[in-house]
Amino acid sequence: MDFKKIESIFLMTFLLLNIYLLISFLNRSNLQHASTAPDQVNLLREMEQIGIELPSLNEEVREVYYVQADRNDLLEENVDQLENQAGSIAEDGTLYTSILSDPIEIDGNPEDGFTETDFSRLNNFIDSDAVLFGEEYTFLRFDRTDSRFIFSQEVEGIPVADGTSEISLFYGSDGNIISYQQSFAGPMSTQGSPLEIITDRQAVEVLFQNNEISSNSIVSTPILSYQRTLFLEDLSMYGPVWFIPVRDSNGETILRVDAFEGTVVSPPTEPVIPVDPDEIDTDLSEEADDEGAETDSQEDSENGSEASENDTELDE
Repeated sequence: MDFKKIESIFLMTFLLLNIYLLISFLNRSNLQHASTAPDQVNLLREMEQIGIELPSLNEEVREVYYVQADRNDLLEENVDQLENQAGSIAEDGTLYTSILSDPIEIDGNPEDGFTETDFSRLNNFIDSDAVLFGEEYTFLRFDRTDSRFIFSQEVEGIPVADGTSEISLFYGSDGNIISYQQSFAGPMSTQGSPLEIITDRQAVEVLFQNNEISSNSIVSTPILSYQRTLFLEDLSMYGPVWFIPVRDSNGETILRVDAFEGTVVSPPTEPVIPVDPDEIDTDLSEEADDEGAETDSQEDSENGSEASENDTELDE
């Protein structure tokens, strides 16, 4: 038997088989790409065809951590350090409300936009001694519905956008900032290993496929944010959520998509509810008036007692 000839036949057979398998793999990859890419393009095209205005989408693939915040009373413990404002802390110590003695002047307005000088003034205020832990907050957006500038605590370069750790600067009818509210989740630490998230484009597509975006809407740039996913007595867990403002004929709505699961997320169950600056002013003014009245009453009482004692001494 010619073993060399048989060996050559086997080698040639295996070589041809490998070439066949490689060609089959490449054809399958091309077929899969051809079947998925048009669907992705068609979703964006379909949105544009019904008048949905889309932003520029980054489509960056990222890996993100879960983060944990331990329960704390940092706001309540440090609020006495603040000056030049009349403030009050909520009973549970999670929300501080303040009236500024020196309003922040704003040159722009919601209709025409705000100037770089406006944002510079706001950033300077956030970084000043008038705000607790201000260095941990970054500007998130201007909320037209409640007329407020929102600054959110930033963790791992990602803002906490669920209201549990933000500063709201209220824009008054006179064009000035006269009050603000602050919540603070406290220091946060990463947990486990980072996981891959869906892209901003995929998040917008999820909303469209779930009928969350109506025709003729304007979709703003999606913001990768943290939202509280677990709330326990001693700690809270936060996961990544795509935060997507959408405007239509009914106004602006914030839509959210879980960045890990690719599912629509409900609004936070315990959002920070903005308070009307006029109501805040009235409430705090009444408290101040009550305190003043009590002080005056005490002084009058003390003066009356002293006068009585003096009269008694004179009579004697």
